[in-house]
Amino acid sequence: MKARNRRKKVEPWKKVLQFLIAFNALAIPLYIAMYTGFEFQPLQEFNSQMLYYTLQALGYNVQLDGSSIHLIAGLEAHKIDVSWDSTGWKSMYAVAALIIATPISTMEKKGKFILAGIAAMFVLNYLRITTTIIISATYGFGFFDVVHTVLWREGLILAVVGYWFFWLRRENYKIGER
Repeated sequence: MKARNRRKKVEPWKKVLQFLIAFNALAIPLYIAMYTGFEFQPLQEFNSQMLYYTLQALGYNVQLDGSSIHLIAGLEAHKIDVSWDSTGWKSMYAVAALIIATPISTMEKKGKFILAGIAAMFVLNYLRITTTIIISATYGFGFFDVVHTVLWREGLILAVVGYWFFWLRRENYKIGER
């Protein structure tokens, strides 16, 4: 009877080590992409088009030029480039890497949360870009870097970690399972 109840218990430090090794291994493609200057222009242009239509719908005078938006505010024109880093790809990658590296759950369950996490980070990043431009157009483009860097960059980091913690908690307590 005792032999049946004995499960192979993995020490917590081994799980942490397994996570750290997997997460660092998953960081390699991220650094390769950053080092080589990899970009995916269609995602940049898709973000620019969404931004263009949103700003137009909100009454802003904008023009679209590839992955750049020209915002005419009063007598001034501002060119806003939606760069590869502005697409939020690092946040989307980080959510996927954190979930994949965590040694709990099945890959099928992980896959569902990865897709939802990527979509959530994409939407949040889109809101980041949109609000940064609207705040800058309203209060002056001198605030652009402050809003973009301080408020939103750290905000996306918190969102990534928060989503991962939400997933960990859900998996730990088997929330939503029957």
